[in-house]
Amino acid sequence: MRIKMMNVFPVNPQLLELLKEIATTVEIQADFCISHPNYQPWQLPIEAREKFQNLPLELQKKYLSLQLQGFLYGVYYNGSLRKILSLDNSSNSSSLDLENDTVLGIDTSFMEELHNNNFGEGYFDDGWLVLRYEEDGMIVVSKGGLRLHVEPAKHFKTSQSIPNIGETVAIRMPKNLLQKGFYLAASNVEPNPKSKLVRVYFNITHEGAISCMASLTKQLNQLPVFFHFKVLYNPDDYHRYDAGVLYLEKENYAKIKPILSQIYQENKSYFKPEIPLFTKFLASGLGLGEEPEQKLSEQDSFGTNRCQIVANGLLEAHERGDSSVRERLEAIIEQFSTLRINLEHPYLNQGSEDIYDLF
Repeated sequence: MRIKMMNVFPVNPQLLELLKEIATTVEIQADFCISHPNYQPWQLPIEAREKFQNLPLELQKKYLSLQLQGFLYGVYYNGSLRKILSLDNSSNSSSLDLENDTVLGIDTSFMEELHNNNFGEGYFDDGWLVLRYEEDGMIVVSKGGLRLHVEPAKHFKTSQSIPNIGETVAIRMPKNLLQKGFYLAASNVEPNPKSKLVRVYFNITHEGAISCMASLTKQLNQLPVFFHFKVLYNPDDYHRYDAGVLYLEKENYAKIKPILSQIYQENKSYFKPEIPLFTKFLASGLGLGEEPEQKLSEQDSFGTNRCQIVANGLLEAHERGDSSVRERLEAIIEQFSTLRINLEHPYLNQGSEDIYDLF
């Protein structure tokens, strides 16, 4: 098929075939339903459909857009929906929150093992305003609308004198966070707000998550550099291609790559071959994407960003009545062209230099 493209960039042939498949198989049906011949329909429960049909048209369009993005994200981007929506699965296929699966249960023993293999300590964050002293010795501090009760011996630097009310102090942040289905290890170095972020995706088993957690938190904190490393906290959910995500600052990539390469080789047996759609192949089971600079929503990640672009193309073709594969594919490619995203290197931001060598 010869595609007329407004995009001035060439298109990666493998990616083009996948986009053709999407344009051929993903259908937008009535009642907010997304269908695909190889999967169960992705749809709302009947009672919810009636409520959504009474919403203003713009809200209906917005929901349909998110519904389509969610299907693309779970089936094509990270594979998290493939098992749930498989034709031989009798469980309910109604919509879930797909960005890191908020409905996942916490396996407490597994999360404890992750925590015990997180060798970080957390970093000191400046600019916390001292509000008052409590009778139990705790100090109340605030920053950016967040108020915390902290223990001076635990959260202040050892060299720091006891501050007065109204002064600002640095406090130690926790070494971990819980984030929508993930256990996240934070580095001992605070992030640089001006730095560009890069995401490295790990398609690993849950055993590999524990091993990589130990190695990464030890070695990257010794450099030291800023990073976040998050992994799913339920071992039953390690069927998705982004079971682990390492966040780095682009300027540190060359410094970190030898360590990352060594850790990959040591844990190679834990990696599965697939990588998320649109990411750069670094090694089997290891992909990379830059944090989007052109956010399409407030909580936009690399995966939701790229899937929303595809969804926008399909929706535009749908609204125009363009139903042929060629017209739908052209509409998708046109959306990437508008945002100046090079489909030969879809893991990069507009004008970004590809410094990411294969392992």
